[in-house]
Amino acid sequence: MPETPAKDGKDPVTATDSDDDWEDESSSSPESMPTAPLLIRGLTADGASSSNSESAVDDSEDLPDRDFAKARKVQKKRDERLEARAKFSKVQRLLPFQFCPNVRPLTISDLESCVALEDAAFANPAQRCTRDKFAYRLSTCPELCLGLFCTVVPDQAQDFDIETLKVAQPVETGRNDGARSVLLAHIVSTRSNDLIVTDAAMDYPRDYRTSKTNTSGLGHQDGGQTICIHSLAVHPKLHGCGLAKLLMKSYLQQIKNSEMAPHVALLCEDYLVNFYERFSFRHLGKSIAVFGGGGWHDMVEKESEIAGSVTWLFTSDVWAHGVRADGQTDGEMRLTLHFSRSRLR
Repeated sequence: MPETPAKDGKDPVTATDSDDDWEDESSSSPESMPTAPLLIRGLTADGASSSNSESAVDDSEDLPDRDFAKARKVQKKRDERLEARAKFSKVQRLLPFQFCPNVRPLTISDLESCVALEDAAFANPAQRCTRDKFAYRLSTCPELCLGLFCTVVPDQAQDFDIETLKVAQPVETGRNDGARSVLLAHIVSTRSNDLIVTDAAMDYPRDYRTSKTNTSGLGHQDGGQTICIHSLAVHPKLHGCGLAKLLMKSYLQQIKNSEMAPHVALLCEDYLVNFYERFSFRHLGKSIAVFGGGGWHDMVEKESEIAGSVTWLFTSDVWAHGVRADGQTDGEMRLTLHFSRSRLR
């Protein structure tokens, strides 16, 4: 899915934060920690002994079961808050306003923000999702598209110039401070009957506004068993802050919880293969897709159980592979190897 951000401004399926997203969060600087002391097993957050505990021994196990469970629940919430502060400390240092991420589905009203983010994320225009494609995807299958937003009061943005702020929608009608919901990262996808992302999946039917049924074989396929991620974009000024990781994890969890489809696939450039493998994607090799100049690699979610077929398509001078999730093939020049319920590992 060639419409993805890139390293130094160029790349496919993801204006990703690269491997910087995977740095050990426990190494976050002290300034990311809460300013108020956090009591953990007799120690405060700064390592000093607390006044009501003289040792680091956890004596909570002596509490009644009900009180013990409550204490554990409180401690878990404290740990989560501490982890969240450490996780977002890097992005917060870059922003002159408070970073309070809001992950929500995208709608057609987010069209201008998506276009602005995509243009900023991809240096190569050929690899960008066009305005027409965004309009098609956000109106046809918005439930497959996710955005990471942050509420920003324009007066607090100071010198932080980000393209999506200029086209952001107001948070609330009539709000005195003019706060806007600014898009920082997005994932845009469609459904497909193929297991891998194809050029047909990345295209769209030109008559989608007037035709109720898509018979072209292009773009979103209702009932398709594969979610094709076409764009994972993070604004370049926020690369390396873990936003791609945050959004991708949220997206895959949403797909899993809703049982939308058994497979998730994408295209990426070679230097991003390792990045996606950390999300349990399996590298299937070089893709035959030529969108944006080609050179892509096929990635399919590793845990997907496949009941389909691998198809070898003979062309004039090469054998190129294609994979079908529904087991169907077409054309006389195809040799298909059928298999069922094997795991990609």
